[in-house]
Amino acid sequence: MRVRKKHIDVYTEIDKIDNYIRKSLKANQQVLTDAVNDLLFAGGKRLRPAMLMLAGRFGKYNEDKLIPLAATIEMIHMATLIHDDIIDESDMRRGRPTTRNRWGNSTAVFTGDFILARAFSIITQSVSQKSMHHISSVIKGICEGEVDQFQSKFEPSLSVIHYLKRTARKTGMLFSLSCQIGAEESRCKKDTVHFLRKFGLDFGVAFQISDDIIDFFGDQNKAGKPLCCDFVEGVYTLPVIYAMEDSKFKDQLAEFIGRKNLTVNEVEEVGRLVGVNGGNQN
Repeated sequence: MRVRKKHIDVYTEIDKIDNYIRKSLKANQQVLTDAVNDLLFAGGKRLRPAMLMLAGRFGKYNEDKLIPLAATIEMIHMATLIHDDIIDESDMRRGRPTTRNRWGNSTAVFTGDFILARAFSIITQSVSQKSMHHISSVIKGICEGEVDQFQSKFEPSLSVIHYLKRTARKTGMLFSLSCQIGAEESRCKKDTVHFLRKFGLDFGVAFQISDDIIDFFGDQNKAGKPLCCDFVEGVYTLPVIYAMEDSKFKDQLAEFIGRKNLTVNEVEEVGRLVGVNGGNQN
């Protein structure tokens, strides 16, 4: 990411954040420790903690104060991914077996809950009551976004507005929170906090849209999961929604919308139709 190349010291901060997470998530049960270490080893962009640290630079920057906060934001994100994989019955993430795939759903649930509990244990000692309220509101919003997506599976009438609202809750809010917490805990001015929070939300939505495009048109090896997997699972994202708005392709795509157990050839045809329509460009 360009922001990380410009601020080279963010790399050092991310390493410190990973070390903090690793130390914080040591458990008495070896299976939990193994599952957490596997998640950390799988890597990830660490965009949310990086944005928190960068937002803190707009105020009275204090690395020792911000690193625990950045770590807890990433821990919350890790927990949501584990639970998301359980709901979606996903076997692969970032090119590696998911926690549920390696240890089963029960251990995956325990691991996600353990990470969330540790995150709240840390953050309640580190932030103001106001920030705690923001954090709990965001987690509520993420859950609502996930439930909305689950209930909308295989639903053919999803609109652009509905998609954007769901994406804001499911993805944008945690990016927004990262910027807000970094700014507020660094005593930034109210206007600065407002603009950083808004930037985080917009960035998060744009990031999810980009991820949804990659799901159709990306490199499967880099994506770490099969292409069109969202469509196969009944999650119809922006490329599909735009393609369905084109009368020339709507009837052809309608044959595959709302259906489960699509064949490989049918999935490839869906990808072709969305690509020909320009669903990745709209």
